[in-house]
Amino acid sequence: MLAIDTRIKLLLFILINFMVFGLKDFVLGSVCFFFICVLSCLMGQKKIVLKYIIFYLVIASIQQLCTFLPQALETILSIFTLFIRVMIPVVLFASTFIATTKVSELIAAMYSLKIPRSITITFSMVLRFFPTFSEEVHSIYDAMRLRGLAISWKNVFTRPLLLLEAIAIPIVMRSASIAEELSASAVTRGIDNPAQRTSFVRLRVQLLDLVVLFIFVAIFVALFYCKYQIYGRI
Repeated sequence: MLAIDTRIKLLLFILINFMVFGLKDFVLGSVCFFFICVLSCLMGQKKIVLKYIIFYLVIASIQQLCTFLPQALETILSIFTLFIRVMIPVVLFASTFIATTKVSELIAAMYSLKIPRSITITFSMVLRFFPTFSEEVHSIYDAMRLRGLAISWKNVFTRPLLLLEAIAIPIVMRSASIAEELSASAVTRGIDNPAQRTSFVRLRVQLLDLVVLFIFVAIFVALFYCKYQIYGRI
């Protein structure tokens, strides 16, 4: 499995964002998506890649079928599917990034890149919040099922207010509780200490990391050159 330095992954993520939003053309965008799929597979995320490939093919098929719809509906659906198709590569690499990066490594990388402390702390809290929040949502849904309030068409139409109450109130209460617990944990670890932080995580850029970054920069230049040759503009 390909292990890439966290700082290189951050740079790749920024580069991929520029690539996918600058290459809205179907062919060039699909080529970009292909290289991101290859990179994610090399990083050990084959199952995630397969799901995104299927989703991408479905969205691309819908986008091609839009030409057979009435003009107004075609315009609306084309814009919607284009936005989703452009976002798929970004979300794929973001999923790969999260799955292959520990929070401690990410924080160490952000500190080494001299990213402002406020951004680093906020980002680390967000990354710690969502896994815990996801577990709480599953627990809430299990409790709803035990009470006969599972999310189903029958409950949606017959008991919508009760269903909304059973979902919204526990989520709001648990979100506030999780935020408070994470805040207390961060303060206990000295996150508000203004002194220079040290870390047990040792980040080191290897030759392979630079090779991967160079390959993607070359792909970036090549794809935008192709776009210039086709459309006469970047």
